[in-house]
Amino acid sequence: MTSEPRTTPIRVPDRLFAELAAGGGSAQAVAFLERGERARRLLLLRTLLDRIAELSTPLTPVADAWEVVKDAAGRDPEAVDGLLLAPTTGAWIAHMLRRVHGTATGPPLWAEAGRLNVLALTAALLAGTETALTVPLADGGLHLPGLGRLRLPDAPPGPSVGLAVARAGEVTLSGPPRDGGARPTVTCRPASVPVESRPAGPGTAPTVETGPGEPVASAPGEPVAGGSGDVRG
Repeated sequence: MTSEPRTTPIRVPDRLFAELAAGGGSAQAVAFLERGERARRLLLLRTLLDRIAELSTPLTPVADAWEVVKDAAGRDPEAVDGLLLAPTTGAWIAHMLRRVHGTATGPPLWAEAGRLNVLALTAALLAGTETALTVPLADGGLHLPGLGRLRLPDAPPGPSVGLAVARAGEVTLSGPPRDGGARPTVTCRPASVPVESRPAGPGTAPTVETGPGEPVASAPGEPVAGGSGDVRG
């Protein structure tokens, strides 16, 4: 999804409209609807990005996170399209547009807007690109859409900020410093990425392989956190 959103009207050809109106639809008609939804989603996303571009946030800035998405799309456009067209991504965009217009409420705005950073991190994992982003955590947990949930041990309740590094399909998450300055850290590799033999570094969790939508990792001595993966669009 590296292209700019289309602003010209999308008109359904008469033949395809007749197919859809009759309750059916060929593969060509379905593909046309998918292209239309892609254009609509990009337009809404661009509108949202413009609205939150100057948002005060402790996270990686919006523009930088979007560059990570575009970099991943250049490597694996199909995977990134699936991520950005997922129903949950659409629900997030719609909710955020209501928030910036003052018609919806929720957690701190920066925390909800930070889902863009989580999407960027997930895109990098799927495409195999490298990035380092600050991301929002909820009770020490980070939900990676379609992959599962990564949780830091003994994390404080509520929203906080973590540093996530994606490299060669592996993600390392570090949380806020504890008393004494040490940062809790976990590392995992989603099962969709080929496994390489790499020893775990000090203070990191061993890699846990899972299927899509299943747990992704836990810290040593901690139960594996449950995942609720998104349905791909």
